[in-house]
Amino acid sequence: MSDRDRKFLWSRAGNRCSYNFKGQKCNVELLKYVSGKLTALGEECHIVGETEKAPRYVDAFPERTTYYNAILLCKEHHKVIDDNADIYTVKALHEMKDTHEEAVEQAAKQDTNKPPLKIKDEEFLKAVKRSQRDIEV
Repeated sequence: MSDRDRKFLWSRAGNRCSYNFKGQKCNVELLKYVSGKLTALGEECHIVGETEKAPRYVDAFPERTTYYNAILLCKEHHKVIDDNADIYTVKALHEMKDTHEEAVEQAAKQDTNKPPLKIKDEEFLKAVKRSQRDIEV
């Protein structure tokens, strides 16, 4: 995923897990400072699977590595969703993502007193890339 798409994903999700299914919401914070070090706890997940063996794989899908095919989740909900692909369909995940991002946008409009988490671009990208390496191990 490009750095631009990655920034869209994290900012539009409000730095929160996007899991929202049948009234159950997670909304856990996914990027935070732990002992002074920025730590990315979230996972950038494919909606349409990346490989043939991945959940929800669709052959010849053109936007596989873009913001539009990604949803930001905590590790627990990433696992739950991928282990239950018959329940968490492509349509269900797009609805989940859209609902979460709309809620984040509405909350931001209402909460003008809370200062946003300020992170330099380089620091953000390093933390996210570091967490992606941890996932692949």
